[in-house]
Amino acid sequence: MLRWLIPSFMLIFVLHVNSLFGQAGRCNETSRGTAIDWTPEIKLRWSDFRADKKGNVAFSVASSSCGFGYNGYVRGEEIRVSVFVRFYCEESWKEPGFSQPDVLQHEQLHFDICELYGRKLYQGIHALRAKKRLNEKNLQKLYNSLVKEYDAFQDRYDRETKHSTVGGAQKQWNERIKNDLDRLAAFADYKE
Repeated sequence: MLRWLIPSFMLIFVLHVNSLFGQAGRCNETSRGTAIDWTPEIKLRWSDFRADKKGNVAFSVASSSCGFGYNGYVRGEEIRVSVFVRFYCEESWKEPGFSQPDVLQHEQLHFDICELYGRKLYQGIHALRAKKRLNEKNLQKLYNSLVKEYDAFQDRYDRETKHSTVGGAQKQWNERIKNDLDRLAAFADYKE
């Protein structure tokens, strides 16, 4: 018997950051709408930002919607869980006519941070499984904890880089996230 586990909410973190527009055709249909699944080969383009209007009133030249979550099922006594990390094209907006490469790089790093938290989630799933504590309650508790941490981390990134306008800080964050992703490379294959 298969039974699906679904988180009580799927993280859709809307970032108000600087972004641009480019070429089309990479967004795939998901249950949430069109999205790009994170891979190291695919980098965001301005054409990936497809929302017609800004999602909120805060000052920004763009806003991105990216999130991580999981899908799972129970087969007998075994729980199988797959993690996903996505950029939601139809929910991501950019100021018409605005384009700047360093801003797009800043935006990409937000997506990369999302990937980092997808890997942290999968690392936590492995730890729960090793302790024989992987169940719906503990999985949801892990997810909720990481969502809170993720929100604070993304806010800190924007604050310290001032949305890409502080070049030295942006460079430090680029290096930090690259190193963190490398450190968690063993948890990059998170589809079970």
